[in-house]
Amino acid sequence: MAGRTTLLTRWLERVRRLRAGTFGPASEEPYRRRTSDWIRLGAAAVLLVVSAQHAGGISATEQAIFDFFNTLPGWLDPLFNTLYRLGALWVVALVVTAAVFGRRWRLARDLLLAGSLAWGFGRLAGQLVVEGASLGHGLTAVTRLGSSPAFPAVRLAVLVAVVRAAQPYVTRPTRRIGWFVVASGALAAMYLGSAYPNDVFAGLVLGWAVAAGVHLLFGSPGGRPTSEQVRRSLAELGIDAADVRLAHHQPTGYTLMSASDASGPLRIKVIGRDEADAQFLAQLWRFVIYRDGGPRLALTRLHQIEHEAFVMLLARDRGVAVPAVLAAGTAGPRAALLVHRPVAGTRLSELEPVLVTDDLLRRVWGQVGALHACHITHGQLDGDRVIVAPDGPHLVDFAASTSTRFHRRVPVDVAQLLAATAAIVGDRRAVEAAADAVGTELVLEALTLLQPAVLTRATRQRLSERYGDRRGYLGDLRLSAASVLGADPPELVQLQRVRASSLALAIGTLVAAGVLLGDVGEPTMVLHTFRNADWSWISAALVLSFASNIGFALGLQGTVPLRLPIWPTTELQVAMSFSNLAIPGIGGTGLQVRFLQKRGIDLSSAIAAGGLLSTLGNLSAAILLFVLALVVEPATVDWSLLPTGGLVEFTLYAAAAVGVAAAFIGGIPRIRRTVMPPVVRAASTIWSALRSPRQLALLLGGNVLATLIATWCLAACLLAFGGHVSFWPLLAANIGVITVASIVPIPGGGSAVGTVGLSAVLVAFGVREDIAVATALANQLIYFYLPAIPGWFATRHLARHDYL
Repeated sequence: MAGRTTLLTRWLERVRRLRAGTFGPASEEPYRRRTSDWIRLGAAAVLLVVSAQHAGGISATEQAIFDFFNTLPGWLDPLFNTLYRLGALWVVALVVTAAVFGRRWRLARDLLLAGSLAWGFGRLAGQLVVEGASLGHGLTAVTRLGSSPAFPAVRLAVLVAVVRAAQPYVTRPTRRIGWFVVASGALAAMYLGSAYPNDVFAGLVLGWAVAAGVHLLFGSPGGRPTSEQVRRSLAELGIDAADVRLAHHQPTGYTLMSASDASGPLRIKVIGRDEADAQFLAQLWRFVIYRDGGPRLALTRLHQIEHEAFVMLLARDRGVAVPAVLAAGTAGPRAALLVHRPVAGTRLSELEPVLVTDDLLRRVWGQVGALHACHITHGQLDGDRVIVAPDGPHLVDFAASTSTRFHRRVPVDVAQLLAATAAIVGDRRAVEAAADAVGTELVLEALTLLQPAVLTRATRQRLSERYGDRRGYLGDLRLSAASVLGADPPELVQLQRVRASSLALAIGTLVAAGVLLGDVGEPTMVLHTFRNADWSWISAALVLSFASNIGFALGLQGTVPLRLPIWPTTELQVAMSFSNLAIPGIGGTGLQVRFLQKRGIDLSSAIAAGGLLSTLGNLSAAILLFVLALVVEPATVDWSLLPTGGLVEFTLYAAAAVGVAAAFIGGIPRIRRTVMPPVVRAASTIWSALRSPRQLALLLGGNVLATLIATWCLAACLLAFGGHVSFWPLLAANIGVITVASIVPIPGGGSAVGTVGLSAVLVAFGVREDIAVATALANQLIYFYLPAIPGWFATRHLARHDYL
């Protein structure tokens, strides 16, 4: 019995060592979605597109690289076969070790999901890119076993996805072994002739992208130092700390740990590699986008920590109430640390408004004035950075502080604290306290900066939660502050070098221009089409094309109980001509949702109204008119002329995806609690619209009017080329073609069905073939493409007047 106990003890000790040697004792929570993973995913998407463009085409350089490995001596075949199979063994070993020995069920789930997604996406990409299969056939290929396509190297993609997904969890030796296996597998694939360099590259990038996507979906530890590593680092800095652990509240941008020594509690700010990268990118982004880029860019973690410690020591020496700094520097292999004594008190933002007296406000502003007297600005002053202790308020967290460009940054501090205190005690008290402490002129200067870009994330979140429209609240605060100070409201300073809306508009313009040129074809063909057209009818078609936006605007008015202004709503429909061209399918819907949000409708209700209900109203009107047209004037049309291949298959796959998503949401309580409240609000919005006679009349009537005008536009184009078809068959044909064009799952489906399909239907009605083709192309240009030009100006106008 004693022998069995000894064997069991040894086995458990080996398991413990295996677990510690593979995964380490890292404390993984809280999991985060890291900026670096977003960058990896975006870069991988671009690289995959570039790689797919070269799939099947082998350059001389690629052939030379492949020949170098493929022509190595044959006696190396057993070695490379072993290395090629080693990848699969390593994937299984990681998953089994994580699940069985490490008891890391979350990690095992991430690894299994990463490997499965990489295998599925790899096979799908191979079918679509190399084989040229349709989406339906590609999805079918994913679900069956068999040989994988060469592009991308699927086995390699699975290996990279699993190794990269495990990287934030495992120790350095385990990571090195994993990447050795990846490199060996890549070389073995070329030696064995199963993949060319481009195929290998695509497999590596695909696995990289899938791992980043899994990390973004569930979050990841981000390579955070362990408690033991931090304890040893503190010892290197001369601090004998005990009970080192993660703090309960984790801020953004760094890891916060707590500990204690012989003199009392400690607070340790730890900046790891991933956190430093995220901060660098955030500062770089602000420097590019805003005229005032904030504090000077810190190139290293040590630079940032030492600067923060210097500012705190200088402020404390000049009498400002800040935490006492004990140590700052790098220690150990991974992190930079700032150690200080925590302030025992309550955050200003967490105090009840009745406890924030005028005396307390004066003392808070007094600390800010003392800080500025040291020629130091804080940079992130809000209710979370002011700790109210028994001996008075203290200022904490000087990560964004600066002692250079001092005078330019002082109004920023004042604007930040003014907005934070106004949200607690009200506008008048906050403004009066600020003016008494720093003077009327400085407060007026701060009012020119009172905009969301200046405020901290915590202040923006509180304003959004309390007032909904934080930009509108800040505008009201600026007006009321000017009134309290007896001055005219100052104009806002333009902080942004480039507006996000302008950047999106520029990108959308390039995409739309590319789509337009690709769909329309050569300009000479367009000119030849219109050479013999009757321009009076072409002009009428243009007028009717723009008039259809009035119908769609009325339809959108019927989706919400609010009274939407008719002209901006119509202008929105014109703007959608541009967004639908730039981002087919979702561009216009996104624009409608944003427009409704700006009118005060919550996001879930806006999506239900501007997305689902608007589409439902359009479809219902189309079905109603289609049936009416067939009843009034029956016509026989060969609908097989329309390229609808794969439509039923696509519908079945879509229904299956919806069913799986519903089961996934309903089966996981945490996701259900997050998803269901917005779904309930959205359903309530739809139900209230269907119960309201006014909204139902606008929803159906507006879309009926728009559909009729669209058909009159097509009829005008047909008359312009000397053709004629009775209105009711033309209405049925137009509805059928437009409906099928919007859901056919083929690249360029809308353009293909709109030209080939419509011209085929017109020929079936007895229209001469050359007239039918010219009519279809003219209708496509006038109704879908040309309105995108004024749509670009409409988008700019709506964004400039804060409708988007």
